[in-house]
Amino acid sequence: MTIRRDLDALERQGMVKRTHGGAVFHHERMTDKFKYQSSKEENPEEKAKIAGRAVELIEPHDVVFIGEGTTASLILSHVDRDIPFTVFTNNHGIATEIGVTPMAAELIFLGGVYNPDTYSTAGSFTLEMISRIHANKVFLGVDAFSLRMGLTVGNPDFAATSRAMIRQTTGDVIIMADHTKFGLVAALEVAKPKEIDVLVTNFKLSKEFYTDLESLNIKVILA
Repeated sequence: MTIRRDLDALERQGMVKRTHGGAVFHHERMTDKFKYQSSKEENPEEKAKIAGRAVELIEPHDVVFIGEGTTASLILSHVDRDIPFTVFTNNHGIATEIGVTPMAAELIFLGGVYNPDTYSTAGSFTLEMISRIHANKVFLGVDAFSLRMGLTVGNPDFAATSRAMIRQTTGDVIIMADHTKFGLVAALEVAKPKEIDVLVTNFKLSKEFYTDLESLNIKVILA
C-alpha cells in the first residue's frame, strides 16, 4: 500500500507513468517550438518566483551569461540595483522586463541574427562572441529536464548558444525549471545532469529525487 501511494504521488508530479503492476519513468517527447510571447503567459507567477531566487546567486563583480527563455528574461527585474556585475546575453526579452530604474550592472547584448519569435539572437556571430568571453556563472532556462536525459531543448539555436555559454563558464551552471518541465525530453541535448551545478525550481521534489540530484552534486533551491 505504501509503495502504491508513493507511485500515485510520483505520477501526479509527472515523474512516472503507472503501468500494470508498477511504473515507468515518464519521458514525454516535447514537440512544440518555443515562442516568447506564448511562453510568457504560461505559469508567470512560478517563473517570477524562480527568477527571484536565482538572482540571489549573483554576487558583486560576477560576470554571467543569461540564456534564452522567459524565466531567464526576468532575472534582472529582480536584481539588487546596487550590485555591480556584468551580464552577457542573447536574450532580448530582458529589455522588455528590466524596467527603467538605473542599476549598477552592465548589460551587454550579444549580436547575431535576431529571431522575433524567440526574442533572441543566434548564429555564427553570436557563437563567435561567446567564445571570447569568460564568465563565472551561467543562468539557463529549460524546455525539458530529466535525470536520465539531462537538459534538452527543441530549438537548434538555443542548444548551440547554451552549450557555448556552458563551455565558456568557469563556475556554476544554474538551471531554472518550473514544474511543467520535469519528465519532458526535447530533441537536442544542452547538458548532461552531471554538468549542472544548481537547479532552481518551484517543484516540490520527492525524497528519492533529491537523493538522486545530490548524488550528482546538483544543489536544489526551491522558490
